[in-house]
Amino acid sequence: MQCNYPPAKVLLKPRLNTFPLDLEKLLMQKPDLILTETGISSPADVARMEKAGLNVYVFHYQKVVDILNAMDSIRTWINPAPESRFLMDSLKRETRRLEERSRKLSKNNRPSLLAITWSDPIFAYGQDTWMSDKMRLAGGKNALDKALDKPYPQISREYILKMNPDVIFGGDFGKMDSSFFRLYPELKMTKAYRSQSVFGLDDDLASRPGPRFLNGILEIEQKLTSVKRL
Repeated sequence: MQCNYPPAKVLLKPRLNTFPLDLEKLLMQKPDLILTETGISSPADVARMEKAGLNVYVFHYQKVVDILNAMDSIRTWINPAPESRFLMDSLKRETRRLEERSRKLSKNNRPSLLAITWSDPIFAYGQDTWMSDKMRLAGGKNALDKALDKPYPQISREYILKMNPDVIFGGDFGKMDSSFFRLYPELKMTKAYRSQSVFGLDDDLASRPGPRFLNGILEIEQKLTSVKRL
């Protein structure tokens, strides 16, 4: 209900709040099926929807292949447009190509990437997220290489200094230099800052699982072409 793509199709659709969930307005739409994901709908909201008689399916995305599997599942539940099969075949073919290329890269040849989701306090994409898998397919590796207590853990500046990432995603260098690194000046010691390998990512491509996931991988890959390893 917060979709913004493709604009020509979604702008005419009804909108409703998901944080907090506007259950009354949702019921007015009389949906046959509600698709959501872990982290977007809380267990309490899922329980509220089910108690109201709504059919709810919660996806969990940890790998890129989970997105492909979810799209295949949705195609079996609806009457899909004929061109959806060509789209799925294309996405799967390109994903296999990226997997094959990724297998040829050694761990030492991959720059370490830290993707910030919030700056005060600092939260980042953890190892057990599909962003981590996108980093892998783009030719990098998540600097948060161990599973922590949450998929999007809060991390300290000391922990970031210990990881010393080659790249930081969170905003372009100028913006981050005047905000994030001004707030945490000690992080200017990281390889990412010293090589100015600090970049912004399209938030929709970074955080929304759907057919554009491939664009998100290619965006990361493009950023990595300008990285100067120290």
